[in-house]
Amino acid sequence: MDRRASRLESLPPLELRAVRELDLVDAPGEGRPRHVAAASGVVRRGEFLYVIGDDLLFLAVFRLSEPGPGTLRRVLPGDEDAHGEAKPDLEVLTVLPPFEGHPYGALLGLGSGSGPGRDRGFVSALAADGSLPGEPVVLDFGPLYGHLGGRIDGLNIEGACVIGERLWLLHRGDRSSVSNVVVELSLDEVTRSVRGDHSIECEELEALRSYELGDLDGVELTFSDATPLGRDLLVFTASAEAQSDTHGGGRIRGSVVGTIDLDGEVRRLRTIDRRFKVEGVHASIDTGVVDFLFVCDQDDPSQPAPLLSGAMPADAALERA
Repeated sequence: MDRRASRLESLPPLELRAVRELDLVDAPGEGRPRHVAAASGVVRRGEFLYVIGDDLLFLAVFRLSEPGPGTLRRVLPGDEDAHGEAKPDLEVLTVLPPFEGHPYGALLGLGSGSGPGRDRGFVSALAADGSLPGEPVVLDFGPLYGHLGGRIDGLNIEGACVIGERLWLLHRGDRSSVSNVVVELSLDEVTRSVRGDHSIECEELEALRSYELGDLDGVELTFSDATPLGRDLLVFTASAEAQSDTHGGGRIRGSVVGTIDLDGEVRRLRTIDRRFKVEGVHASIDTGVVDFLFVCDQDDPSQPAPLLSGAMPADAALERA
């Protein structure tokens, strides 16, 4: 497997600003709070903001022009009160570009593949204004995940995005396995499966590549999400979360944000305000400045996850001047 390495930039942590909390009109299950706590992915399209949580079978929908709580839209069948090993572990939310039958693209969600029942995903067509006009379609990632599980120990898909003509999946490992792996799938084959039998097969696999991102306080940085920046650059987040058996308490050491180009090279790698465990990212670029939206999982189910914003130049040299 091709291996890539990178180093953290010698810059202050990226400053984050609070945008809102992810409160909801309705609770996602009986006895559960009316908010998203364990946010794991975020996508913005127009004024619509879509958020998933690793313990939810729903998509949380917010409007940036309205300060009120968001609404829930079911995307997967199942028991909404499942938790622990039985939770759906919906970790990935990204956008597919326009393809046949989906002229404005589609939202794509994936389970992590880290256990039974976590090999499902969904696709939901987008409208011109960024809304979701129809019902989601459930996808079966079992064939692909079964194949990847034979090549990657402890499979745990945490991010995905389209770059070039491929769909990249980001695996987040632990100290017992390869920490970070990018899985490249043929975008044409994936969209053909979305339109066809709704099953993502191992034949769509094009390449595997591993990454070493360094560490924070001796704890390895591992992928937590990804988002496209155009068709030739990927933005990713990664976190250093101490294992309870070694460092005690599973405490977060911090998160980073970085970029990877079409050739698979890491171009930026910068720390983020260490108060937050960043699990999801959406990014856009305007005149050389990258604007971010982040969602977090602060490991406190009683509190709503925050939506945060930040910005940095696409070219790190401009910050060192």
